[in-house]
Amino acid sequence: MLRLKILTFLSTVLAILIFVNNKQTQSTKAFSDGLAFPKTWLVDQHHPVCAKEDVRPADQTFLTYPEWFLVYSPAEQADYFHNHTATTFPYMGHVAQIWKSYGIVYSQIKGNYEFNTGYHFMIWVIASSSTVEYSIKSAYETTVGRLTDPNPGEQMTEEDQFNAKYMQAYVDFIRVRPWYEFDFKTQLKNLWSNTSFTGDHFIRKWERKYWLTSELLAKWGYGWLIGLGTKTAYDDALSTTAVAVNKIPAHSQFTIIKVNPDSSGILMLPRYEAFNAAACQLAMEGISFTEIAGNKSAILISVIAPINWNNYGKESKPLFMQNILTDQNLKRVVLVTTVNKLSETIISLKKDNLIIEHVYDY
Repeated sequence: MLRLKILTFLSTVLAILIFVNNKQTQSTKAFSDGLAFPKTWLVDQHHPVCAKEDVRPADQTFLTYPEWFLVYSPAEQADYFHNHTATTFPYMGHVAQIWKSYGIVYSQIKGNYEFNTGYHFMIWVIASSSTVEYSIKSAYETTVGRLTDPNPGEQMTEEDQFNAKYMQAYVDFIRVRPWYEFDFKTQLKNLWSNTSFTGDHFIRKWERKYWLTSELLAKWGYGWLIGLGTKTAYDDALSTTAVAVNKIPAHSQFTIIKVNPDSSGILMLPRYEAFNAAACQLAMEGISFTEIAGNKSAILISVIAPINWNNYGKESKPLFMQNILTDQNLKRVVLVTTVNKLSETIISLKKDNLIIEHVYDY
């Protein structure tokens, strides 16, 4: 009986994924069927100027994209939930975008680098768990959620408002720390202490309490297990990125590792979310990068742009685009450039008044 239940569940998920793949993969479109840029951009840097412990594999600029998409997806939810209930959020569209984008970035590095087993496995785990989560949410919201929603998109209970605040707090946290370290326990306490037990739309209130309680309990437990496994299997990740630049800023707020006679040198920048702001700041100050985390090769950068924008610039190549599913006027465009052309690319994008979403620092 247990095997039958498991088989039924897996078959259902597979059927949903096939349906989604047929209907929604066009929300992620590759600009090329093959390699989207010169193959010389994928050459490894074998003699980096930064310290050995600061070098990261060149293919990780591509492989970090699916990981970061699972920051962008909750961020899109947080924005959406401020003015809408969760009932109409396009969960399955995001599932399609996760897997399609992974397929595209992998196609660019396949055969050009040694297979990065650890990173691919991490992507499979987080993408698969997100697929299960979003599939369950989509099924629930389009049935039970739709039945209890008093007026989708217009009226929200305290519990719906809590969902928006909780999701925003979650997004703010995962931009700088791993998701499994988030304090789901405190959020669960806040749900029950900061929302009333009676009021308008009584059925909706209690249905939301049940649903949010279930989600927070599940993520609290799963996060604890993932955190335990991560600490066992992986060393702590570096929180900094070493960059070689053509000129050390006169009044640098970043740690200076080395200054050469020609004023070039090495800086230590923050990693993850903060790297984006740091890289953009240096670029706008007229400083160019000659190496990032030991690499001189291809590097990814994503922007949020108007739906009709296509000024990709001379120093970068468009890799793929994704529609912002909750805003038909916007799209995400993922570009590839090289480390030594990164600053020029940033300046060009800034001139178009685009949101530079992230620079993927390996």
